[in-house]
Amino acid sequence: MNLVSKIFKEAIIQKENEYLKKNIKDKWRLNFHLMPPVGWLNDPNGLSYFKGIYNIFFQYSPFETEGGLKFWGHYQTKDLINYKYVGVSIYPDEKYDCHGVYSGSAFIEDDKLYIYYTGNVKLLGSHDYIESGREANTMLTVSEDGINFSEKECLMEMKDYPKDITNHIRDPKVWKENDSYYMVQGARKYGIDRNNDIGEVLIFSSKDKIKWTHTSTIHTKDIFGYMWECPDLFNLDGQDILITCPQGVKQIESIYENLYLSGYFLINDDYKNKESIEVSNFTVLDRGFDFYAPQTFLDENGNRVIIGWMSVPDTEDIHKNLTVEYGWQHCLTIPRELSFKNGILYQKPHRSLEKLREKKIFENKLSNNTLSENLINNDINSYEVIMDNIKTDKIKNFEIIISEGLGIKYKDNKFILEFVGDTGKTIGGGRNKRSAYLENLKNIRIMADTSSLELFINDGELAFTTRYYPLEYSFKILGEMNIIIYKLSSFKFNH
Repeated sequence: MNLVSKIFKEAIIQKENEYLKKNIKDKWRLNFHLMPPVGWLNDPNGLSYFKGIYNIFFQYSPFETEGGLKFWGHYQTKDLINYKYVGVSIYPDEKYDCHGVYSGSAFIEDDKLYIYYTGNVKLLGSHDYIESGREANTMLTVSEDGINFSEKECLMEMKDYPKDITNHIRDPKVWKENDSYYMVQGARKYGIDRNNDIGEVLIFSSKDKIKWTHTSTIHTKDIFGYMWECPDLFNLDGQDILITCPQGVKQIESIYENLYLSGYFLINDDYKNKESIEVSNFTVLDRGFDFYAPQTFLDENGNRVIIGWMSVPDTEDIHKNLTVEYGWQHCLTIPRELSFKNGILYQKPHRSLEKLREKKIFENKLSNNTLSENLINNDINSYEVIMDNIKTDKIKNFEIIISEGLGIKYKDNKFILEFVGDTGKTIGGGRNKRSAYLENLKNIRIMADTSSLELFINDGELAFTTRYYPLEYSFKILGEMNIIIYKLSSFKFNH
């Protein structure tokens, strides 16, 4: 640890301790989601299961609730239930990353944890920071214990990337196949003018994890956004899948509703031996308001798991997170298991989260056509709902009221999550409606925390994620189905 990182470490520990000493009565502090100790959190990074421990790093700005200089905060857990906050593990303390430790990934080999990330540098002067003024350096640091890291090494600078790429290239994700290593990075390619830049993903290959060569590019036939961030390429159930986050795609109701998207393409070409790979039919991963920059990893049993950032960038003028008044902002989603079938990527809560079920508070078969009484007590702020055997022939009457101002409906083959009325504007921080076409509604699973909601429809065929800030906690339903509700306990934290 150099002098710069030592100074940062002392300042961050002081900031975190000052916050804890205030003992703020924070009604929206989450029970089973990972949050920043103080300040700002965004992308999950370096997700990995290494030597019997899960490492969950995250973009962290401890000094500002609205973002700022980025570090990598670090949680560890053996079971995805009991967590230890390690502190900040990677600092912006070198000339190659002095303006931010940006997103990256973990690769495990020979009992070592290799961390690849983007070192961000912004130069002084008159720049647009797209064509000039920004340096995006591909960095490497290595750990043998998941806690202590080696000196950093800069593997690629701007001069090492393709010449048709702007200064926006970032977020390396690394894996190995046979005797070769591969890396994807998100990129913004020069267009005919600045309004027509082209999003794409670059693939690099290496024989030693150090020297990398650009070997292929993944793109669409027509421009689909000006920048593709946070790429992740993996094989699941026999299908190669590219997850990425396109920016600049035209918003279309019930299809592409968020300002920036997060979703996937199916890769049907041999990306290892083809220079240009054209993809199509982008599918959104989560249809809610708050899901972005996801990253996948393998759990201890070899299951493909995904965690996302529960927010979307640049939405400050659209909706706000009310936890800013308590000195923090944002969280990560729960870990979700992925599976691929019938051309669709399915998501469901990781099986470890079933251990959070403290007690069953309601179980019944509902069959009337009137709105039920409140099925939970107001003092229960974290709960799980499982609804199945939903009768589609009576679906015209299906409605859920999560709390006053927030509802769920299924109508005319459309699943709708909506903040309604003046109360909805308040508890949603300005959020309004998200929807998706759905031919048939079979079942719903809801994971509700103090200020977050994650919905999984039809065994995870669709997912909706949102932050919300209820005035009181309630759950009412109209429809015919089987329903179980569990009260959920909190993660256990060791700071």
